[in-house]
Amino acid sequence: DFWLVREAQYQAALQRRNEKEALEQQAGWLREIPCAFMKKQGWIADVRSKSEKVAECLKFFGVASVEAWRNQYEQPVAAFRKSRKAQTQIGAVAAWLRRAESVAEVAGCESFDRSRFVSTLHELRAMTRESDPSVFVPKLTAACAKSGVAIVFVPHPPKCPVSGVTKWMSPERALVALSLRHKSNDQLWFTFFHEAGHIVLHGKRLVFVETDGSSDEKEHEANIFARNILIPPKFESELRSLGANPSGAKVIAFADRVGVAPGIVVGRLQREGWLPCSHLNQLKVRYRWA
Repeated sequence: DFWLVREAQYQAALQRRNEKEALEQQAGWLREIPCAFMKKQGWIADVRSKSEKVAECLKFFGVASVEAWRNQYEQPVAAFRKSRKAQTQIGAVAAWLRRAESVAEVAGCESFDRSRFVSTLHELRAMTRESDPSVFVPKLTAACAKSGVAIVFVPHPPKCPVSGVTKWMSPERALVALSLRHKSNDQLWFTFFHEAGHIVLHGKRLVFVETDGSSDEKEHEANIFARNILIPPKFESELRSLGANPSGAKVIAFADRVGVAPGIVVGRLQREGWLPCSHLNQLKVRYRWA
């Protein structure tokens, strides 16, 4: 018994040493992910040795090896990397996506109900007029959770030009993550309704990672969906006329009639090219992470 116990201890020590050496050999992977940002945000523990850092990051991603990480995160994220305007690090996008998944996993949600979700979206457009995130964020997340959609807000790391993502966590539960990348209410709400459009219009097996310059048929469809909910098509001719002779007072009056925030109107005018991007930005609400 004495020697059997010591043999087991010895074999366990050998295994720990081998595991440590194997992790140290994978330390080069750490250069592909935003470890400093993840540590600062509290996503991973502050450890010193390379082997501990690798182990901590693998734990964060919920995988057993770097190879498994590449299969689960690197390849799917690479398929959606469409931005040509900003430098993108696949590992940074993967870290942001994984954090969003982790937050959504513990968020309470009912089973997905498409008709209820669509009805909720039309009700939520009025919430764009609320400028205080401490007021509208809890209401937004609670309303969508009742329809089976988890809404999470996650700050994005450097080299992660992502504004939002849509992903189905299961057939009965969807995730919408928002990064607050552009920090204005028109961008935030357009991104939210754009991601909602993916949920309503497109399949449950697809993942949509929105980066600057993302463009394909489904992205175009989601853009139209967001545009038409925020400012219905019946107001388009009046909106176009507004862009020809804009003023703060006219935009505010139009926004009141439509039932959305003035910044939403300014953002739409700018997006359509009917208003220079330098005009009337004072009507937008700006956000920052606490």
